[in-house]
Amino acid sequence: MASLNNNPVSKQPKILLVDDREDNLLSIEAILGPDGYQFTRAYSGQQALKILLNEVDFAMILMDVKMPVLSGFETATLIYEREKLRHIPIIFITANNYGDDNVFKGYRAGGIDYIFKPINPEVLRAKVAVFLEIYKKNALLFEQEQKLTIANSDLEKEIHELKASNHKMRLVNTNLQKEIAELASILLSSKLAGDCFEFEQCDLNGLLKGVLSDMDNLIMERTGTISVDLLPTLKVSRILMRPLFETLIKNALSATKANVKPIIKIRSEVGLPDLAGGAKNQYDNKYCQIIIENNGIAFDQKKFESNGLALCKKIMDRHNGFILATSKIEQGSTFTVSFPMTK
Repeated sequence: MASLNNNPVSKQPKILLVDDREDNLLSIEAILGPDGYQFTRAYSGQQALKILLNEVDFAMILMDVKMPVLSGFETATLIYEREKLRHIPIIFITANNYGDDNVFKGYRAGGIDYIFKPINPEVLRAKVAVFLEIYKKNALLFEQEQKLTIANSDLEKEIHELKASNHKMRLVNTNLQKEIAELASILLSSKLAGDCFEFEQCDLNGLLKGVLSDMDNLIMERTGTISVDLLPTLKVSRILMRPLFETLIKNALSATKANVKPIIKIRSEVGLPDLAGGAKNQYDNKYCQIIIENNGIAFDQKKFESNGLALCKKIMDRHNGFILATSKIEQGSTFTVSFPMTK
């Protein structure tokens, strides 16, 4: 984390731009320049590492993935080997829409997000603004923690105040942990909040077929059986539907007894969702409901937001839809996602 003497909150945020092409660096500076950021250029991974030996007060790194000698992923891994640099968020910039394996490789290297070329200026500005705001709040929390540590050291000099000061520090640390947890939640949600997703008419049968193909190993490991009725064509985001289906199917597979082979049925029907709220009448929009049922054990309703289902709720919010999970002991669980149908 940045030190108090190099507090990124008190001055222009510094952004390290890493790309082996001059025109790409000029383009990014032209997009972000009006927002008042301070830029430092590096034309290779090696040069970026050399700069970071002496400067650790960068608020963000925008780094191209494909570079000679050291790729963006390799450079990020080396950067995060240093304790003093682990606070700096890295956004990868790439001309390729990598598959899941390569995307996860970037996340494992420490990257927090991707920007795809050709760069959409609005998306770039929005993502940079969101992550810099989170970074600033983390820096403020760290600064506050340092001040509290110093205050605690002074209090410990007075033995008669030791007990009171320790109690005070416990309360402060608890509040800090709550604030950090809230920032982590904002970080996870920022991808959904900042990205522009394209909604189009999509044949859910083909999309689900691809998802199940990718999950073959997991299904075989659980010796599960999945049957799918004919699904409709809906106006959805293909990018968001994949993690939605994957998460729901994984939960349906896992919510089964160890000695029972999972049997999962996927079907659709038209109706009004239980979570739509308000009075329902003949003028209400109807919803297409995708229903995933299993023969598993009942899950804990209090833990509904865990196991990735919180992400599913956010995805359904982006579709102006709803998600409902219900279960009964010895009868299995049902996951229902409801999409509004266009009049």
